[in-house]
Amino acid sequence: MIPNGGTEMIQKTIMEIANYLGVDIYPNKNANKMINGVSIDSRLIQEGTLYVPMIGARVDGHSFINSAIEKGAGASFWQKDHLPYPEGIELLLVEDTQKALQDLSKAYIQSLDCKVIAVTGSNGKTSCKDMLHSVFSQEKKCQKTQGNRNNEIGLPLTILDFDADIEIAVLEMGMENFNEIDFLCKIAQPDVSIITTIGSAHMENLGGKVQIAQAKCEIFDNLKKGGLFLYNKDCPEIDIVLKDKDTSSHKVVSFGKEGDIQITSDIVYEENGICFSTNIQEDVHLRSFGQFQAMNCLPVIYVAKEFGLSTDSILNGLKNLQMTKMRTQLLKCKNAKILDDSYKSNPESAKGAIDTLMCISGKKHVALLSDMLDLGPEENELHKEVGAYAKEKGVDLLYCVGPLSKYTVEGYGEGAVWFENKESLINAVFPCLNEENVLLVKGSRAMTMDTIVSELMKGNE
Repeated sequence: MIPNGGTEMIQKTIMEIANYLGVDIYPNKNANKMINGVSIDSRLIQEGTLYVPMIGARVDGHSFINSAIEKGAGASFWQKDHLPYPEGIELLLVEDTQKALQDLSKAYIQSLDCKVIAVTGSNGKTSCKDMLHSVFSQEKKCQKTQGNRNNEIGLPLTILDFDADIEIAVLEMGMENFNEIDFLCKIAQPDVSIITTIGSAHMENLGGKVQIAQAKCEIFDNLKKGGLFLYNKDCPEIDIVLKDKDTSSHKVVSFGKEGDIQITSDIVYEENGICFSTNIQEDVHLRSFGQFQAMNCLPVIYVAKEFGLSTDSILNGLKNLQMTKMRTQLLKCKNAKILDDSYKSNPESAKGAIDTLMCISGKKHVALLSDMLDLGPEENELHKEVGAYAKEKGVDLLYCVGPLSKYTVEGYGEGAVWFENKESLINAVFPCLNEENVLLVKGSRAMTMDTIVSELMKGNE
């Protein structure tokens, strides 16, 4: 059970959960006991938690049942084929514990009187989710996906963290292959669906941007009748996919340079974020950086207005936005600034981050980049392209680490340095912190570039 701002989470009796799933209870001596929350980790069990033992490639959660009992688990899912059954706890006997978790989350969200907003996209889905949550929380009981719990296990756990009196549920949906968004939507059944971008991530799995758009548009296919669908018009692949779909049952709205919703002013950089106007809302102050973040903001403003939120609530929510860490987070480090965008990277988001870097005033602009993964056979050329883009945009120094980033250095040319390891890169960068420079840190999640940010920030200690 992951804490979520003191939320109550699912509160049902063991019998109610069994009835949701149509399963038996063993030994069925305390079926009216109340369950408070769900956990797949026996170490995080609290009094009354429902334990869900998951079967992984290396570990079977059933083997940790005694630990769950000791910590006060109220009950446990239990796969029927795992004999003998443990004593000392009520068991809900299921065929598959992961499927039971998913089925329970679907039944639970159907029981709630809330609107579901689902967000996906190659880039920007977490930022858009954070903006929606900040805006809607001004007037309504709104909860969102915590961290990156956006897959077939994380999304059900997120839903089961929701309070019974939730009014707006904002769910982030990730994917790597076809049918994954479809699966998540079958659980969540969104009233509103948003696609922020179509990028190059997962081309290795899917083959191209049109195929990525097809997979992302599964979020459209699963909208409730009469639902609202918003998408980025600057991603032509979405329009290609939508041509083959019946859009008459939904309200379809685009955003972007050629979209229904547009940015109508220059983007002005302020100390804590950016300011801009749109054709549906003027004078927006967003507590985040980058033109792409202004773009992520467009569907948020539209959805909030569609739900009847006041202008003050919309503007206050954006002005006081608290972003998930490692997404265009501007940090002060000694005399320098660090733009921490280290959570993930692909060619589109890397170029966007470089654009943002160059809009922040500083003596020198320094990019610390690592590998972009899952790009398929064109990965070398795509890394070169990002290096050339950094040069073209005026990045003063480019420091890279990771085997593929050799090509980023090659694309940039003179003034770029490749390092064999992070320690060497960090040592080279430390002197940059003594002056009023701006440093961008970015790379795919597997490259853990956030560790570089942590080491550099020790300069403040």
